[in-house]
Amino acid sequence: MKAVTSIPVRLTSAIKRSFRQFLSLPLATVVGFAGLSALIYLADKSWSGGHAPPGFRWLGELMGDRAALGSLLATVASSIVTVTSITFSLLLLAVQQGAAALTAQVTDQFMARKVNQFYFGYFVGLSVFVLTTLVTNTDYHRPVFAAALSLLLTALALCLIIVMIYNTIDQMRPEQIIQFIHDKVLEARGADRKLLAATRREGRPGWADAALVRSRDSGYVVGLDLARIEKALERQARGDVEIEVLITLGTYRAVHDPLFRVRCRPGAVLSEDAHHSIVDETLTAFAYDDGRDLQGNTAYGLHQLSIIAWTSVSTSKSNPNPGLTVIQALRDIISQWSRGEVEIRADAGSHVVYGDAAPVIATDALEAVIVVASESIQSQTLAEAVRTLAILLRHVERPTAERLADVAHRALSSLGEHVLTRELDVALQDLADALRERGFVTVAAAVSEASADLAASLGKLNSRSTRVPGTTS
Repeated sequence: MKAVTSIPVRLTSAIKRSFRQFLSLPLATVVGFAGLSALIYLADKSWSGGHAPPGFRWLGELMGDRAALGSLLATVASSIVTVTSITFSLLLLAVQQGAAALTAQVTDQFMARKVNQFYFGYFVGLSVFVLTTLVTNTDYHRPVFAAALSLLLTALALCLIIVMIYNTIDQMRPEQIIQFIHDKVLEARGADRKLLAATRREGRPGWADAALVRSRDSGYVVGLDLARIEKALERQARGDVEIEVLITLGTYRAVHDPLFRVRCRPGAVLSEDAHHSIVDETLTAFAYDDGRDLQGNTAYGLHQLSIIAWTSVSTSKSNPNPGLTVIQALRDIISQWSRGEVEIRADAGSHVVYGDAAPVIATDALEAVIVVASESIQSQTLAEAVRTLAILLRHVERPTAERLADVAHRALSSLGEHVLTRELDVALQDLADALRERGFVTVAAAVSEASADLAASLGKLNSRSTRVPGTTS
């Protein structure tokens, strides 16, 4: 059996994730400033020997001699470093407060925003540029152009501070956070569709399970090399074997957790060497990491939305506003994904079976909001969730509608915690009508009956535990 992933491999995965999540743009911006510094250095050579470039004598007189330039650059450099450190500290404090109000997911979306990455890179790059210019201020090199550009870029940086502070505060609004995650979830669906189009949803009928392979590593499964699996199967089995992947990307696997099945064509004989080769190659095709990001991982984005809704709606925060926004975001996601459940292409010739879990995770997230609304007795949150079920049921495809009908049926168990407000009463009636229109007559009757039982408690003084008394035999 192979050993678990080595430390260098995990370190490489962590570095790749850090660049993917945050470091790429800031470091590219810093490198850009370094390149600009080199170009300006070449341009400033024209000032050597006390000669001014044609048409720029006024600039040399304005910036002063070497001593004046050194004093100016030293002041600018120290000011930039001080302002940058203070500003970033305040911004990180604002992010921390936002995370405390919602969840740690705030930090992920803050780092993932390109504009924030540019701000960090700009201020650090500007500091590098000014310090480099200060070093090049010598007896034989007079950095007039560089000093002038340093002043202009510093003035721009001071203006950017105002914009950056506003953007950070605006980004901490729950609506902005949820909208950003919503957009990333929809973007990541594109990677899902590519993977789904290259695999099949169901195994070939009649093929037998030859082996259940368990994970030899632990962590989040963040990648799957289909080409490697297909090559191994073609080389060792020539179409007689298929791999049924038991998880989806973004799932956590501990050592010895089930990972995939090896299935064989009836009557096919697989040698022991071929079997071991296929298993080893397939295991290597799975990429593990200690963390996840929103890029290309729909499950993680949906998980973040669910956590934000659960934290804000529960009595931990008792804030219905983020929960309502999450419900609206989930409604849009489910609506956009529904048609894809029946239209996503599959590669009939593929020997890899991979399931589509994202639409199920989305409806499960909506169900979780309904459950937690009973804990905090937020009738407005429950009413919005019920309205969402009714709206979606009237236009989504059949597979989605079946899951939503099941969610509606299961949600009835939590109604006893609530008071039948007018808003909730209307929403439940609308849900019952929507269920009947889609042919879920039994569930519609159950919703109507539960609503009637809850209405029977109106006008009676009951505690939370006895709001809707159970029937006695």
